[in-house]
Amino acid sequence: MSTPYSLTTLAEQIYDSELMIGGTAQQRADEIPIITSWLEAHVGELNTLLNTNFAVESSEVDGFKQEESAILRELYVIQYYKKQSRSVLRQADDSANSLDFSELREGDSVVKRSSKRDHLKDYKSLIAHSQDTLNKLISNYNTYQSPPSQVVEKDSYN
Repeated sequence: MSTPYSLTTLAEQIYDSELMIGGTAQQRADEIPIITSWLEAHVGELNTLLNTNFAVESSEVDGFKQEESAILRELYVIQYYKKQSRSVLRQADDSANSLDFSELREGDSVVKRSSKRDHLKDYKSLIAHSQDTLNKLISNYNTYQSPPSQVVEKDSYN
């Protein structure tokens, strides 16, 4: 029997390393259970992508290894970037009547302001990069981890 893999530990790694959200210790303590819950809820999606049958019990998964955790991590990161891009879109809708400038010049001084469109492009490229990474991880996992689905005998072609 294999050692159970803690999804709480994975959530902490995502918070501290992948997203580098920062914040106070209390903000981190509040966010980790949210990430853990998302990971628990999406183990089924991981099972579908990898043709596996992992089950979560008390925030732990038996038989989970680094390969599976990397794929689940990437699924979360994609979801996080999509959520952030929707947040930027909402802010853009809310600020439709506000003064929006991209550049102000006075003499030798220049003030440039990044637009919400730039933020959306950044998130779109992050999502695309993460999706490419996820596709490669899944492809490699299915190529190297899955048992053959059919065994053909040498004499079966005669």
